[in-house]
Amino acid sequence: MSVPQSVEALCDELRRRAGSGHQVDLWVPDDLSPGGTPVPVEPTGIAMAIVVDTALSLDLWPEGFTQGVGGRTYHYKPNG
Repeated sequence: MSVPQSVEALCDELRRRAGSGHQVDLWVPDDLSPGGTPVPVEPTGIAMAIVVDTALSLDLWPEGFTQGVGGRTYHYKPNG
């Protein structure tokens, strides 16, 4: 299985997994970028802002993260 490397792929993954009624764990690599293109420095956090905005629009609420090698696993819980 390939690991999504772009913001768009992560948002698609959230859309596929939303509505299950279960916690959604989403691996986000450190080299996440919009469109999968390299970004030298992304100081504003816009990539993660888009991912979180998508999660919230799907009624998934942030529940922390677990640090890993090369990225983080973000945990989202369904509201309700």
